[in-house]
Amino acid sequence: MRLYARYVAWEYFKAFLIIFLALELFYVGIDLLTNLKDLPRSANLQLLYVGLTSLTAVSYVLPISLVFAIIITHINMVRSNELVSLYALGVSKNSVIFPQFFIALFITLFYVGLNCTSFAYAYDYQKNIAKNSSFTKSTTDTFIKFEGKFIYIKELNSITNEALNIDIFDLNETDLKLSAFAKSAKFKDGAWQLKDVNLTKIPSLLELGAKGLDIQNLSQIDGLKGFKPKSIQSANAEQASTLNIPDTLDFIFTFKDEDVEINTAKTAFYNLAIFPFFAPFLMMIFYYKLPVAGRFFNLALASFIFVLIALVAWGVLFVLVKFSQSGTVLPEIGILAPVVLLILYAIYLVKRHY
Repeated sequence: MRLYARYVAWEYFKAFLIIFLALELFYVGIDLLTNLKDLPRSANLQLLYVGLTSLTAVSYVLPISLVFAIIITHINMVRSNELVSLYALGVSKNSVIFPQFFIALFITLFYVGLNCTSFAYAYDYQKNIAKNSSFTKSTTDTFIKFEGKFIYIKELNSITNEALNIDIFDLNETDLKLSAFAKSAKFKDGAWQLKDVNLTKIPSLLELGAKGLDIQNLSQIDGLKGFKPKSIQSANAEQASTLNIPDTLDFIFTFKDEDVEINTAKTAFYNLAIFPFFAPFLMMIFYYKLPVAGRFFNLALASFIFVLIALVAWGVLFVLVKFSQSGTVLPEIGILAPVVLLILYAIYLVKRHY
C-alpha cells in the first residue's frame, strides 16, 4: 500500500474509533440513567447489563460513526492543506477515498457477520435483565400451520429444543386424516422426537362395516422434519423482528408457503444484512460533496451542515426501517430501495471522477 493510502486510512480509522467510543459511552450512560431503577441489585447482573447495552448500541452508533469519521477526517485534511497537497502531487480523488471506503466496508461486513450470531439477540437479553426475566423464557400457546398440518404447542423452549403438549392435525383439504397428541418432544437431527404419543388415523372411506379408527399409543415417533424451534418461537410479528440472519432466513423459507406473514422477518433480514451498507456508500457521497479547500469556505459551518445532513439522512432511513417493521411500507421499498439508490449514486460519483 502506498504511503498516502496508509496515512489517509489511519487518519480515518483513528477518527472512527474516537467517535464510535464516544457515542457508545454516551448511549450506555443515557440508558443507565433512564433504567437505573429497573436494574437488578446483583453487581454481576449490572455489569452484564452494561455489556449487553454496549452491544445493543453498536447497531445504532456504528453506521453514523462511519459517516461522521469521513467528515472529521476530510475537514482536518482541508484545514491543514494536506488534501490539496495530495491532489497537487497527482493523487486522484478516488485514490484518496478508496482506502477509507474499504475500511468502512470491512467494518460493516464484520458487523453483518456478527448479526449471524447471538450478537443479534443482545437487546432481548438486555431487556430480560431489566425485567428480571430468564434468558430461556419459553413460548406458550403456539398455533401454526406447517406442510398442511395444523400444530398446537402448549410450551416451547427454543434454547433446550424441547416442547410440551404437542397436538398435530393432518388435513386433506377439509378432511381430517390423522391426529397426534404428544406429551413432550425434543428437536434432534432436524426432526422432532415425539414421546408418549396418542396417534389416531381416520379412514378416508367412512362406510358402515368398513375399517374404523386406527388408534395407537406409541412411546416415541419422529415427525415434523425441518420444523425448527426458533422458527416456531418466531412465528409472530413481534418475535420475528428479533432474529439473527440465519434464523431469519430459516423462518422465511420455512413459512413462505404456509400462509404465514413473513414481511416482518424479511424486514429483519434486510435490517441486519442490507441496511448497514448505507454507511460506507453515504460516506463516499459526502466525500465528493465536501469542500476541497478552506479558503473559500467556513469549515466550521461546513462541518455543522454535513453533520446535520448525516443525522437527517440516518434518521430518515431509520424511520423507513420502523415503517417497514410496522407493515406501513414494504421492506423492499423502506429498506432495500434507499440503500440500492445510495449505492448507485456513489458508483456514479466514482465513475465521474475517473
